[in-house]
Amino acid sequence: MAATYKYRAHNPDGSHKQGKMAADNKAQVTEYLFEQNLTPIKIEEVKTKLSQTILNLYKKTDYEALIMFTNNLRTTYKAGIPILRALSIIKVGPEGGRFNTAIEKIRFDVQSGKSLSNAMEEHKQIFTPVYAQSIAAGEESGKLEDILDELAIILEKDMEITRLIKSGLRYPIIVFILIAFAFLVLMTYVMPRFIDFYSSFKAELPLPSQIMIASSNLITQYWPILLVAIGIIIFGIKAFIRSEFGRLFVDKQVLKLPIFGKLIIKGNIARFALMFRILFKSGLPIIKCLDILSEAIKNTSIGIEIKKLEELFRTGSESEIVTCDLKYFPDLSKQLIAIGLETGSLDDVLGEIGNHYSKEVQYTSKHLTSILEPILTLVVSVFVLIMALAIFMPMWNLIKVFNN
Repeated sequence: MAATYKYRAHNPDGSHKQGKMAADNKAQVTEYLFEQNLTPIKIEEVKTKLSQTILNLYKKTDYEALIMFTNNLRTTYKAGIPILRALSIIKVGPEGGRFNTAIEKIRFDVQSGKSLSNAMEEHKQIFTPVYAQSIAAGEESGKLEDILDELAIILEKDMEITRLIKSGLRYPIIVFILIAFAFLVLMTYVMPRFIDFYSSFKAELPLPSQIMIASSNLITQYWPILLVAIGIIIFGIKAFIRSEFGRLFVDKQVLKLPIFGKLIIKGNIARFALMFRILFKSGLPIIKCLDILSEAIKNTSIGIEIKKLEELFRTGSESEIVTCDLKYFPDLSKQLIAIGLETGSLDDVLGEIGNHYSKEVQYTSKHLTSILEPILTLVVSVFVLIMALAIFMPMWNLIKVFNN
């Protein structure tokens, strides 16, 4: 597994140069420096902190950096600049950053005799299997320029779909976070003062108030235990999601969510069609395309259904696509794929499917606020009602005590 190494070396003119690069071992770094006419002075591995390692487990591909890299590589390739020189010119983001370190390692691997696609496959956090396989097909067919054009377009569309889905989810998440914050303030700051006030009277408190007071006592008196319990629960959930069964279970439940489930399904179908198109257009067999996509698609439940499609093609039963039991593939998408296969225009049809569902995601996400507004208003109203009953009902009891 590649690690990051920090080096310091002499230039032929006597000056010093220092930097970072990804390599399998120190010998690889030394070899690279000598090839650059540099004399190594010091080479040491950069130790990654535990917190950074944990964060990297959940780090997603940087779309903007990948799009910038693809556009730069396309421009230099069109200008007739050799790949090796292009990789030495292209810089994305901060010097010594994750992306530039990967580019430097890819350049070293290509210089050592590897193909560009094989070098990219070692950096799966940045270059997805679809990306690497598309580059491989472009290298084999001599159509790398066309593939880079297609990749740039598809990456931009994929980023747009992801942003639309995230923007749709952002509003309800913010509302629930604010409700949770208000509840926490009420429990830790407001309720203790009410408890002190009510305790001086011998009035029986109503049930909502008793529940709120019990919750407040639990939070204020046992908060260290609660924090530990929450930490254990979060760790357990993450461990469960990382397991094959857990991820499949969560992905299934996500697709069952009202409103959001359909939005996520449409986003994944659009992404599937666009990636399928570029793989198919690059000359890969359909079975190979579907095999790559079943692993590359973000939702494992949809990935399983792509495996079903792959099995149909493997057994020569592709004519049964329309009647195949695919829960998450809309009938329209199955009909269009079948027509594309019959007419020999599958790449055009896949482009139309991708554009169609991208527009549906865009339309739904734009109108999501108006769809969710009544539901969120009801949730907030119920929360306010419970808080009001818990705080003001005891006041009515105190009025009765005073009257008596």
